[in-house]
Amino acid sequence: MGTLDTDHSTRDNHHNARQYARGNVTIIADIRARGRARNKNRVVDLSQTGFRMHCLDDYPVDSVVFLTIPGFAPLESRIAWRTEWTYGCEFVQPLYAAIYEHILNTYPAYELRTAHNNH
Repeated sequence: MGTLDTDHSTRDNHHNARQYARGNVTIIADIRARGRARNKNRVVDLSQTGFRMHCLDDYPVDSVVFLTIPGFAPLESRIAWRTEWTYGCEFVQPLYAAIYEHILNTYPAYELRTAHNNH
């Protein structure tokens, strides 16, 4: 028996996440890791399987964090990757399509809101 190729598993999970549409959003949401205080961060894109956020806190890859979007229960997530202050996170349980669509409609990207409000 061979050993588990964790890099291959990570690539497969990343590829599977891309099978879902990603939507641009602007959400000021709470992020909390176990044993740490909640902090406000900006979620900039969302899919049914995860999100990307800009965050000044330091979370290692594979950390478990809880994303709380205003009006929603905390969503358990895993830090999948990071580059300096941008993080890619995977939800432990994917969002239902109706919840995903509701969040996109409630929190459109700031640029889209500005363009829409100017017309």
